[in-house]
Amino acid sequence: MTPQQRNLQLRLDGLAQTMQESLMRTSVSPVVREGADCASALFTTGGELLAMSNAIPLLLGALPGIVTAVTAAFPVDTMAEGDLFMTNDPFGGGTHLPDIALLMPVFHGGRVIALATSLLHHQDIGGMRAGSVPPDATEIYQEGLRLPPMHAGTNGRLTDATTALIRAASRVPDVVLGDLDAQAAAGRQAARGLQRIACEMGTVGFLEAVAGLLDAGEATVVSRLATLPATQATGEDGLDPNPGHGPAEVRLSLTVADGRLHADFTGSSPQVKAPINCVASGPLSAVFYALLTLLGPDAPRNGGILRRLDLTLPQASVVNAAPPAAVNARTNMVRSITSAVLQALGKLAPDGLPAANCGMAYVIAFSGRNGDGTPFLATEIVAGGAGGGPDRPGAPGISTDVGNARNTPAEALEAVLPIRLARAERRRGSGGAGRFPGGDGIRRVYEALADGISVSIRGERFARVPEGAQGGGAPKPAAARVIRADASVEELPARSAVVLNTGDRLEVESAGGAGYGAAG
Repeated sequence: MTPQQRNLQLRLDGLAQTMQESLMRTSVSPVVREGADCASALFTTGGELLAMSNAIPLLLGALPGIVTAVTAAFPVDTMAEGDLFMTNDPFGGGTHLPDIALLMPVFHGGRVIALATSLLHHQDIGGMRAGSVPPDATEIYQEGLRLPPMHAGTNGRLTDATTALIRAASRVPDVVLGDLDAQAAAGRQAARGLQRIACEMGTVGFLEAVAGLLDAGEATVVSRLATLPATQATGEDGLDPNPGHGPAEVRLSLTVADGRLHADFTGSSPQVKAPINCVASGPLSAVFYALLTLLGPDAPRNGGILRRLDLTLPQASVVNAAPPAAVNARTNMVRSITSAVLQALGKLAPDGLPAANCGMAYVIAFSGRNGDGTPFLATEIVAGGAGGGPDRPGAPGISTDVGNARNTPAEALEAVLPIRLARAERRRGSGGAGRFPGGDGIRRVYEALADGISVSIRGERFARVPEGAQGGGAPKPAAARVIRADASVEELPARSAVVLNTGDRLEVESAGGAGYGAAG
């Protein structure tokens, strides 16, 4: 990459990051404003990733498929300036239904020069439980409103029809519409920045320079793959046992050949009647993240890298679910896929990859009604521990690998929910032992200040935890329980739904990361 190309890539990355920061400043829901559960990126008119924010890889990896689905339904040459397009369809490039993508074409010189996109976790899009993440869903129809690619706005604003649709589907429509407005504003902001760059370079000059950036990204991955052995390596992982359902196992064969990386997931389990399946965007996110890790921080982060990636995904499987599979709890499946990818990649490039991360994240949705009848609803993400590395211990309480969310402060939760965050602490001793121990998980205790608070809990690693590396130890598994006001205790499974009344406490404990090297 030439100095001129690097300068342009950095400017474009900066615009994507500006979109991300705009979302976090102007969104309504705490899971975005405090937890950063959103992602922003710029795409070429041909649907290739041009630049992306420092955001959640799980979401960033979904955007290429989403852009492909939107532009297939609405070709770029039919778009008008100020148009907005929206979708959340997991089987059309998306992730799960709460993640709504918004796309805006950017014009200069009378033609589209780029596509500004964002993906944001919305608080409620309908379904059988508030928060649209029902742990007991068996098919997608129970999970909420499913939106195919649709025209959602003109002049950079949502149409009345789009607004009416959201109001009819969501339990907290003002929150959802506020966050969608934040996405539209982020798109308008990116458009202004792109137009300034195009003014400097000229429309044709800008488009030619963009093509050069993608070629440079492709050349970078070809060069790095050439340093790896032209061979095959395997990896595997999976989720906790699912009572009443089949296994959820990930099987991977990773092959380097002819300047390409081929990830073959043949042998992974068939999809199950539980919301733990993931769609095709999950494996893409996992392998894209692993490739970026392999390339290092100085590599151009654009779609040129993806040109050298091939995926084989078995149909109707836990790694590539087909309708009507339930998918709302797909995060931990994608984390298991990532673990398998890093295992295999570590065999091909064993010079610096750490032990396994916790491989989990709690997603907890609280909902109910205040004394005056108005609804409340908020989502909380609880991280775990990072794996120990060849030269350092793992970090505690951090969102790892394909996750990049932040812990939500007590003040943000208590401002919108009738709960008190009674404890928020490091779960000491939960990381795996070793020369470089795994990072500890987190313990959080929520006390109910009102009756009838519904809680949907999505967790993982209650039974199955990752092994350590190079003789390191495994972490402690996760756990969750309700301590009732009368001091009785109810141990909870990884995916559960409970109701809290005044004085009840919900305690969640996340898993730590695995240890690296035998303890001396």
